[in-house]
Amino acid sequence: MNPINVLWAIDHVCYDGNLHGGGRLYWNLLQEFDRERFRLVPCMLRANATIRQVFEQSAVPVRVLDKAKFDPTALWSFLQLIRRERIQVMHLHCYASSTFGRLAGLIAGIPTIIHDYDTEVYFPYPSYLSVADRLLAPSTQGAIAASPMVKQFLIQRRKIDPAKIRMLFHGIPMEKFEPVAPEAIQAVRRSLAISDDTKVVGTFTKLGPQRGTEVLIQAAREVLETLPDVVFAIVYKTTRFHRLPSKKYVEVSQEKIDNEIAELQTLARSLNIAENIRFIEWPEDIDTWITACDLVIAPFLSERFSSVYLLEAMAKGKPIVATNLGEQREIIQDGQNGYLIEPGDKSDLASKILQCLSAPPLLAQLGQQAQTSARRYSVEQYVQTLEDWYAKLAAIAVRQKLRL
Repeated sequence: MNPINVLWAIDHVCYDGNLHGGGRLYWNLLQEFDRERFRLVPCMLRANATIRQVFEQSAVPVRVLDKAKFDPTALWSFLQLIRRERIQVMHLHCYASSTFGRLAGLIAGIPTIIHDYDTEVYFPYPSYLSVADRLLAPSTQGAIAASPMVKQFLIQRRKIDPAKIRMLFHGIPMEKFEPVAPEAIQAVRRSLAISDDTKVVGTFTKLGPQRGTEVLIQAAREVLETLPDVVFAIVYKTTRFHRLPSKKYVEVSQEKIDNEIAELQTLARSLNIAENIRFIEWPEDIDTWITACDLVIAPFLSERFSSVYLLEAMAKGKPIVATNLGEQREIIQDGQNGYLIEPGDKSDLASKILQCLSAPPLLAQLGQQAQTSARRYSVEQYVQTLEDWYAKLAAIAVRQKLRL
């Protein structure tokens, strides 16, 4: 039996010089499909030199179409790929690919799935795209939303039938479930200058508005009044863009980044807990830093932020205390694999941290359940879901053609 040919198209995979959420998923899933049953034909509309070099190492060759944003010739490129590669299903990531790809699918009679990772934060939603979405929505066979917020965006703005939408979060690579060497963990603890008995509470975040880092620092003071031998590791990424509640983004200067760190450090000093707070710029060995933590906190004040590092922390067996928002509400089962708190509630956050750190058996139980829960979001499970969906759509398309 011949494999099903699936065209994977994405606009681009990089922001800030790094793979964005869609780019990471693209990379993680690409080489995991059953090659006897599926033949993936991946492409990007555009890519810089660095990304081209990175994807040269992919086990599945990725082609770059060299199309500018909303270049109408992308339609012809898609039609050529459909014909040349005998495409049977199209999986279309992001705006331009999902627009020109669906139009090509409609012309060629190929079923299409669109995949969104964000809403209007990074890209405006222009009127012409609204018109295209209204026209193409009826012929769209399926859609994937990367978060509850994105699901609402697909329904309200892109006019996709809710029954066609599946919500799929980050796919955790299987190596994230592997244990980290004890000596590597000890090296992290030595870098923090802490004793073997010191508990470490970590947060893994970007700097910027609504991240809730200041709430965590305020909660830390309450925790330290009861358990003074705790260190809070704020592991942060810098970013060139901040997401704002107004659905806009703003560029960020290095001066602004430096000021944000200084403000958080000043807050810690004003609460007399500076010696218990560590600010760590994002390390290369992030898995080791996650593993070195006893508990991971996600104090976000907005539903906009990704669950990527929460899920990867759960894969390492780390319980999560998170605000009751967005993806976190879907991932965390309160009292089973972690705890949910209301956004901005520093006292409840402190209480949940104390509850976990004061009861080692509870902490261990929550961690075990967190790792079990995380397996539902593994790359393996994600790929299985897509393979079943592709096979179903391809079979339906064949039956429809036979009836014509």
